[in-house]
Amino acid sequence: MRHHHILGLLCFALLTVGCSVIGFLEPMPQREYYIKLEPVLPDSDEYYADPIDSSVVWSREGVQVKIKLMGDKALDAKFDPRYSPYTLTGVDVAGFDYTPPLWTAFEVTVINRTRERVEFDPTQAILHTDNGRRLLCAQGVGLWYDKDEYYDYSYLKWGGWDGNTRFHAALDRDPIWSRSAFQREKPVRKGSRYSGLITFPPLPMETRSITLDVDDFILAFDRFEVGYGNPTEFIDLQFAFKVDHGLRSAEDGQ
Repeated sequence: MRHHHILGLLCFALLTVGCSVIGFLEPMPQREYYIKLEPVLPDSDEYYADPIDSSVVWSREGVQVKIKLMGDKALDAKFDPRYSPYTLTGVDVAGFDYTPPLWTAFEVTVINRTRERVEFDPTQAILHTDNGRRLLCAQGVGLWYDKDEYYDYSYLKWGGWDGNTRFHAALDRDPIWSRSAFQREKPVRKGSRYSGLITFPPLPMETRSITLDVDDFILAFDRFEVGYGNPTEFIDLQFAFKVDHGLRSAEDGQ
């Protein structure tokens, strides 16, 4: 009986320690950043929401410009997060219990069915927030940041001196950026389309509405050949959205 008593105590002790270890190893609750946009459509037949791909569309006589928000999850599904220049997934940002967004990213698709050629210039894309911020497109001004507007954490993914790991990761990153970003001077000929990503600084947490202004979208040139001629017809486009963004438990986002 004594041996059974000792064995019972040992089993109880092991069970207690085991439960304590499991409790200790259980990860702390984590949060994630989320962002959702609700389009605010003007009183015009030229703007509408596409129910298939959730883009907002401007359309006129066979020419369309489609704007679609790309959150971090969508970007990580599209590009390997280890090398993606669009997210900080997998990077430990000190002082955060979530991964902050690196960009506010939109996929832009230009479709031309009727005109000889049209052109979207990313240098003419500006994101205005309801709190007076004016955020410039990185595809227009290059990779930049203003510390008074936001802090750029990309150095945590691509900087530092840890052997060749980050150097080689950057080699894989750069082709993704050049291949997927919306490039300047990309005229879209009749019967074709062109897509790419445009990126802006992360939105301030207090932002509740934004407007993406696209100035001087080119509808016509005085010569048809690509690389020749001057633009002769323009239109300014506006895409307005209500913004729902913030932090939530990572489990809620599953």
